[in-house]
Amino acid sequence: MQSIPGRSAALGAGALAVTFLVTGCVVAPAEPYAYGNPAAVVVSAEAPPPLRYEPAPVAVAPIATQVWIGGFWDWSGGRYVWREGRWAAPPHHGDRWVPREWVRGPHGWQARGGHWERR
Repeated sequence: MQSIPGRSAALGAGALAVTFLVTGCVVAPAEPYAYGNPAAVVVSAEAPPPLRYEPAPVAVAPIATQVWIGGFWDWSGGRYVWREGRWAAPPHHGDRWVPREWVRGPHGWQARGGHWERR
């Protein structure tokens, strides 16, 4: 059976298009732990460890609109677990990131999840 040049080119272009669609940009929600859950009530009897110094892995954001969100201590499995920082784009131009914090209350230490704040 002989190859037909036009058909081979069409098949090659189709394969390239499918490859591009499958490996192209994917927009997906951020992993929940990266932001904490502001609605969740987490209380610990022990104070969280001191924050770790965690500089951005590169000096310039991978995408110009992204900002560096530093890591934080999360509560998981009855202990504190460090969650690494990440680059993220604000939902609206000019929004600023308010980091997660632990606040001492009458029943122990309570997490307040990080969130974006409109300016």
